[in-house]
Amino acid sequence: MSHGPVPDGQQPQWGQQPQWGQQPQWGQAPGWSQPAGPSPSGYPGYQGYPGYTAPPKPGVIPLRPLGVGEILDGAFQAARKNAAAVFGTAVLFQVAVSLLSWLAGGLLLSVLGGAQVLASEELPDESLVSLGASLLVSSAVLGLLSGVGVLLLQGVVAIPTARAAVNQKTGFALMWSLARGRIWALIGLGLLYLLLTVIAVAAIVLGAVVLADQFGPTSAWGIVLGVLALVLASVWIGIKLMLAPAAMVLERAPLFRSLARSWQLTNGSWWRTFGIVLLCTIIVSVITSVISMPISFAMGLVAPLTGDPSSAEDMLAAMGPLTLASMLVSSIFSAIGYAFQAAVIALMYLDLRIRREGFDAVLAREHEQAAGLETHTIPGLASGPAGPAQAPGTPWVR
Repeated sequence: MSHGPVPDGQQPQWGQQPQWGQQPQWGQAPGWSQPAGPSPSGYPGYQGYPGYTAPPKPGVIPLRPLGVGEILDGAFQAARKNAAAVFGTAVLFQVAVSLLSWLAGGLLLSVLGGAQVLASEELPDESLVSLGASLLVSSAVLGLLSGVGVLLLQGVVAIPTARAAVNQKTGFALMWSLARGRIWALIGLGLLYLLLTVIAVAAIVLGAVVLADQFGPTSAWGIVLGVLALVLASVWIGIKLMLAPAAMVLERAPLFRSLARSWQLTNGSWWRTFGIVLLCTIIVSVITSVISMPISFAMGLVAPLTGDPSSAEDMLAAMGPLTLASMLVSSIFSAIGYAFQAAVIALMYLDLRIRREGFDAVLAREHEQAAGLETHTIPGLASGPAGPAQAPGTPWVR
C-alpha cells in the first residue's frame, strides 16, 4: 500500500519515526539509530546492529558474562586501582611467613647442630632424628600459616575487586573494616581446607601402602593409577570449593553454606574454572621465577664471600642476613602473584553469578545508586541466597 510520494526535505533522520506519508530510506527501519563514529567495517553502507546497546562498564569489567582475557585484565586493573589494599595485604602476609620461616630455621640450625652441618661433621643419631623431626614440625606449622593466609587473602581481596567492578576505590583500612566479622570464619575455612588436604594426602599414602601390601612389587602400575586417581579427585574437589572464600565474605555466608555455594556456582563450569586457574598459575609462576631466580642466584654467589670459609660459625652468621634478604625478596614477588590470583578468583565468582543469576543487573543498580557518592558498602551484599536481611546499597560500614 503506497502513501504517495514523499515531499522534498521531509525525509526522516536516523533515530526518528517516519511520519504518515513518509517511507524510510533503504537500510532504514523505525527506531533504528546510527552508531556514532566511522563505520567499523570500512563500508559506507554499514550502520552496525540496529537496536544494540553495549553493556555498561562502570568499573574494571563490563557488566555481562566475561571472557578469559577480561577476567585477567580486570583482575590486574582491580589490583592496580586498589594497590594498597590488595598488594599491601599480600606483602604483609608473605613477609610475616618469611620472617617466621627464617627465625624457625635459624633457631633449629643453631640449636641442633647447624655449625657441624656446615663443617661437614657427623651428628649423633639422636641429633639427626631431633633435627629431622623439628624441621618437619616447623614446616607443617609454617605450611599451616601460609595456607590459612592464602585463603584469608582470597577472602578479603574479593572486597576491593567487587567494589572495583562498580568503580569504587577501596583503601587498606576500609577493606579490613568491611571484612570485619569474616576473619575468624576465613581462618576456620583455612583450617578445614588443611584438614581436607591432610586427609587427601593420608588417603593417597594409605592407598599406595595397601596396594603394595596386597599385590607386592608387581603392582607398580596399580599403585601409580590409584595414586593418580586420588590426586585427580583432590584437584576436582579443590576447584569445586575454590570460590568459598569469596562467597563467605561477599555474601556473609557461614562456613558450610559458603562451601555449598561454591559447589553450586561451579556446576557445569568446572573445566572453564580449572582452565582459568591453571592459566593464571602458569603466568604468575613464570613471571615470579623470571624475576626472583636471578636475585636468589646473585645472593647465593655473594654468600661465600661474606664470611671466613674456615670457620663454620662465621659462615653461619654471615649467611643468616643474606638468607633473610633472599626470602624477603622472593616473598614480595610471591605476594604479588598471590594477590593477582585472588583477584582472578573473585572475578570468576562475579562472572558465574552474572551468568547464572543476572548479577550484572545488581551491580548496575549499585553503580547508579553510588554515582557521585562515596559509599562504604560491598556491592550486592544482600542479593545472594546467603545474604543478610539488608537492602543492597545500604551503607554497611561507615
